[in-house]
Amino acid sequence: METKGMLSGIYRVSEKVMMIAYTNILWILFSLLGFVLIGIMPATAAMFAVMRKLIMEEEEEVPIFNLFWNKYKQEFVKANLYGYLLLLVAAVFFLDVMLFQSLDGWPFTFLSILSAGLSLVFFAVVLYFIPLYVHYDLSFFQYIKTAFLLTFIHPIQTVIMIISGAVIGFILLLLPGSIFFFSGSLYCFIVTKTALKVFAHVEEQKVVIEGESQYGEYSI
Repeated sequence: METKGMLSGIYRVSEKVMMIAYTNILWILFSLLGFVLIGIMPATAAMFAVMRKLIMEEEEEVPIFNLFWNKYKQEFVKANLYGYLLLLVAAVFFLDVMLFQSLDGWPFTFLSILSAGLSLVFFAVVLYFIPLYVHYDLSFFQYIKTAFLLTFIHPIQTVIMIISGAVIGFILLLLPGSIFFFSGSLYCFIVTKTALKVFAHVEEQKVVIEGESQYGEYSI
């Protein structure tokens, strides 16, 4: 029985790995379909939507291609709009860091460090922004506000997401042949899984507080 259970577990893990690899291939192909410039943003949104489905419905078979294609079409305009707004802000942070590093003097060194820190915070906000985008129906500024709050309210999960990106990047450099299969989807899977746990925790706390507030113990 133990052997059978172990084999079943290995099969499930192998199947999940294959789905993650397949999603990465779709991410690359659909990014190219939009000549990268207008394809990578909706392809990324579609990839996160697929990862969300894989995580939330582990026992069910997920129609990856249909889900990816439908999300790609559905989010094409909005994902490009939101994506390039975020990219513009990221470019400003990057230029600030480069500018301050090129100038001499301790004030500019301080400003360079400050800009780099703010860039890291912004990166963390984006990591929450995308799972929020595929999980909830909010306005752009609500996504930003919620992502910013989650970045600081759940610092451990935030650090996990950032560090896991560095670790995966290092592994991909060591195994360049795996880039085609895991360059985006593996990190997407980890970020989505971490973010969904955060969302579930926040929703659970909200239900508890709202329930208790009915009896006068809390007010929100």
